[in-house]
Amino acid sequence: MAAVSFSLHTPALRCMLHSLGASISAVQLRNRDHQWFDAALSPLSFASGGKDPSLAGRTIAPCCGRIRGALIRIGHQPIHLTHNNGAHHIHGGACAAAYQYWTGEQLSSERVRFTLRLPDGLDGYPGNRMLTADYTVSGHTLQVEYSAVSDRPTFMDMTNHVYWDLSGRFDGSAMRQRLEIAADCAVVNDAEHLPMRIVRAERAFDFSRPASPADMLALYPQDEQLLIGRGYNNAFLLSKDRAYAARLSSDETGVLMTMHTDQPAIVFYSGGFLGEETCLAGGCASPGCALALEAQGVPDPFHLPGQTPEWLMPGQTYRRFIRWEFGNI
Repeated sequence: MAAVSFSLHTPALRCMLHSLGASISAVQLRNRDHQWFDAALSPLSFASGGKDPSLAGRTIAPCCGRIRGALIRIGHQPIHLTHNNGAHHIHGGACAAAYQYWTGEQLSSERVRFTLRLPDGLDGYPGNRMLTADYTVSGHTLQVEYSAVSDRPTFMDMTNHVYWDLSGRFDGSAMRQRLEIAADCAVVNDAEHLPMRIVRAERAFDFSRPASPADMLALYPQDEQLLIGRGYNNAFLLSKDRAYAARLSSDETGVLMTMHTDQPAIVFYSGGFLGEETCLAGGCASPGCALALEAQGVPDPFHLPGQTPEWLMPGQTYRRFIRWEFGNI
């Protein structure tokens, strides 16, 4: 299928979308001086069609994150998934939605719809599945609404892997952005980045008030989780009574982003493993050049103690949304 690009725009917001991975390929905002700047990481892989390990801007499905041993169970039936992360499974497999060209349709200057069919057994997942990603802009807001149906019981968890640097520089200044996450708990990982247990969101994981990742890393230089992830690569379980899921801001541009979602968790990845494999217009990505806030289900609910996976059953529709609102600090 041929690559296709789409544009959405309002007087305050420009968004470029791409059929490879039903992706957000660029976001432009106005700074405090009303000048346009790039706010989202935009790899050249959208033009080349190549695989990009960052998966920047792409729709992640049918699974977000890693699954231990690439094994899930539906009832008592084991389902063996693709091993595409050593002995484990990540982001839906080698042929997942992020690597496929979706069918796109421009419905208006403010709305684009992408659809993708995933056949039964692809990367091990049961069910012929139809996925939809609806992007809309309005005023200062960008939103994506995900939906999916299946003809067999299956697992579905969808997110977008967009990376942000609201300074517009993508040179490491992203770590100086101020971040808030409305979370009570966080998930700690083992040395293979697999979810291990749930803990209180304290110390290095307390983003209940604005704090920069750079300052947190300086305060907790020996935190085991931050050493494993070369920074943050952890799920935060969102508070049920939250007014928003997360906020990100940059003093350099004066821009504040407020994130809303009906997903129960956000994975905060501070980009510690970004590198030269991700090519940008001005060079290559580097560790900490942009931050990802991935709204998703609780990671690996098949193996994380105390969690139960939610199944997508025939006749049901999976629905989730992520909304980014942009304003001034």
